[in-house]
Amino acid sequence: MALLQNPSPAKTIHNTAYPAILASRPELSQQGRVIYVTGGSAGIGLAICHAFGEAQAASVILTGRRQGALNEAVEALSKKHPKTKFIGQVVDASDRPATEKAWAQLDADGIVVDVLILNAAFVTYRQSKMIDLEFDEAWPSWVTNVGANMDLIDRFYHQKKRVAGRKLYLVNLSTMAIHDFEFVKAFPAYCASKNAGTLLVQMYAQTISPDDMQILSFHPGGIYTDGVKKSGVPEDVMAWDDETLPGNYAVWAASDEAKFLHGRFTWAAWDVNELQSEEWRKRIEEKPTYLQVGVVGLS
Repeated sequence: MALLQNPSPAKTIHNTAYPAILASRPELSQQGRVIYVTGGSAGIGLAICHAFGEAQAASVILTGRRQGALNEAVEALSKKHPKTKFIGQVVDASDRPATEKAWAQLDADGIVVDVLILNAAFVTYRQSKMIDLEFDEAWPSWVTNVGANMDLIDRFYHQKKRVAGRKLYLVNLSTMAIHDFEFVKAFPAYCASKNAGTLLVQMYAQTISPDDMQILSFHPGGIYTDGVKKSGVPEDVMAWDDETLPGNYAVWAASDEAKFLHGRFTWAAWDVNELQSEEWRKRIEEKPTYLQVGVVGLS
């Protein structure tokens, strides 16, 4: 990818789903689990919903702001994955009262969410220097990319009907923008808020055992979504990754195979067989801050 350079510490990278992360693998089965995907009606979020359907999740709850788009997504998902129940919720991630109402309804219905996928994000599409952005134009990025996620994590972890010992999985869709200093120049509010959001998730992992709530953040790859199109990037500028890559990687991230990456950041493109090698595990054991948000030169 010429536009989105992959600074991969892994020798092997991928641009589409491959055997080790395929949601159809029995080892990655999501049978019996309830999945909650924010921003799940289109793009990467929809690809993630398809992957969890492939993994035979019991239910997938997908949120979005538009009822029509949700209805279309639920219909397509249900047709392709008949063994999984798909439920659409009209919720703006930044609307706390709406989020509170949605989770109160889940509790009233006796539904306990096992996997939370934080995919919804706010992007200021106008390319600008940070100093040229008005407060009202920039602040919504923090409201959604930090505040809304904090609210959701709190509700997810403290579900009243969650029985003791029932493990949870938190998967945060982050971005290369948290470490690519060139990308930051074009979309500063998005980059800064996603950096803060990834650090927030990392801080939860510092005090929560992966046996209680497993936490992982990852960059989904260069996917040509409607959001990318709105930002003014032409489709022919580079070779884009296939949406099945982040879709299936999210399922892998919500499996016990990814437990060793608790609290860390990866790219979906990095080969998981290599990540699970003795060499990689040694890096993680010897350096607790490896693949975490910090200050270059100090962390």
